[in-house]
Amino acid sequence: MAAACAGKNFEASRALFRGWLLSPNLRARRLAIGPGCTFFGKKRIEFGDSVTFYGNAYVNAEGDRGFVRIGRNSHVDQFCTLYGQGGLSIGADCAIAAGVCIYTQTNQYEADPLSKIVDQPVIYKAVAIGDDVWIGAGAIILPGVKVGDHAVIGAGALVREDVSAWAIVGGLPAKVLGDRRPKLQSIDRKLNA
Repeated sequence: MAAACAGKNFEASRALFRGWLLSPNLRARRLAIGPGCTFFGKKRIEFGDSVTFYGNAYVNAEGDRGFVRIGRNSHVDQFCTLYGQGGLSIGADCAIAAGVCIYTQTNQYEADPLSKIVDQPVIYKAVAIGDDVWIGAGAIILPGVKVGDHAVIGAGALVREDVSAWAIVGGLPAKVLGDRRPKLQSIDRKLNA
């Protein structure tokens, strides 16, 4: 029974996006989308050339502020969730590992402490991820965060503050663990020796 339901869900998803994904424009740009991906607000979603979704990703760009832009040659692994209602940009050549969640909106409790959380206004803050960024499996990026070019975010990290270019961060909450440049300089010295 479960296999039959999974097959129906896959076929429904495939039928829903057939016109969008198989358009000559996207085919020519080598967009690859695996089974089970869900996209909301597709008119607000932009992909560069050779973007890949490996499957079961959820992408939401709906709302007045919503958009999701993903640069060329970036890939999004299995079971990622990209909430772009507050605006989400991901640069070129990025590797987003399985289970990553990126939030651009959040509930709050401070607008009126006596009101229920679900009755309080939602906060929207854009997230910007630079080029050549690796986000490890299960990492969570919260609203308003900017991740600089060439950064690495460790698996399972909770990123609630900006990440500098070339930084390596990890932990709960994420802290700077190192810098990619010394390793690059060491490799360069070995190659030129």
